[in-house]
Amino acid sequence: MYLQKKYFAGLTVDVEKYHTNKFNSKKITRSANINRTPENMKKVNERNAAKNLRRKINANFTAGDYHLILTYRPEERALNPEDARNDLKRFLDRMRRHYKKLEKELKYIAVAEYGKVSMHFHMVVNGGVLPEEINKIWGHGRVGLRVLDDSGDYIKLADYLIKQTRKTYNDPEKAVFKKRWCSSRNLKEPEVETNIVKADSWREYPKAPKGYMIIPDSIEYGVSEITGYPYQYYRMIKIPDKKQKEKKRYVKNNIRHPAQC
Repeated sequence: MYLQKKYFAGLTVDVEKYHTNKFNSKKITRSANINRTPENMKKVNERNAAKNLRRKINANFTAGDYHLILTYRPEERALNPEDARNDLKRFLDRMRRHYKKLEKELKYIAVAEYGKVSMHFHMVVNGGVLPEEINKIWGHGRVGLRVLDDSGDYIKLADYLIKQTRKTYNDPEKAVFKKRWCSSRNLKEPEVETNIVKADSWREYPKAPKGYMIIPDSIEYGVSEITGYPYQYYRMIKIPDKKQKEKKRYVKNNIRHPAQC
């Protein structure tokens, strides 16, 4: 027997299979080389943080939403984490009021990076607001804005955001948040499904259920640094509905562009 966990987040499903002391096949032996060094545990925590953040983004954001980069003008730089925290709080208060006027509800995830000279924020927010309005609401400097694509799987964005927190997350003099990221309370949590599978082993190459495809480079096999037992991990993504694909193709092929001068 082994445990199987599925994390449903938007169009994606993460699958984790692993053995434990309680649920284990007699054919599976535990590795004697469990290396729980601080460095290894740090890597495990980093991977788990990236997975959790990716699931959070995939469950709550989609094509047309924004990745914002809030930077400071040199003369307006936050001098310490507390000032930076207050700047972000004022920005979020103004954003909420602006979204409310548009009959929308602000959703966001934010991380902070405190560099050698100054700091900046990275945020994922729901779209529908003009970039120039966001720039005006921030008011401390330039706002970079990137629109999320329609892939539904924002693994690269999550990894990038976690990377931004790496240097300052555990530094008491530079950490802006107590956690790796802060987020609005109206975000959905990924749904988790746990099953006990009565089998001695799992498929070497997993099979996706109907309507999903496995992301090939996501498949991992290994031995857990924590338990010493084998594990398998992979990600799946929902296949777009055929009618939706045909509709997108029709719109793309029949869109009329304005005349060029």
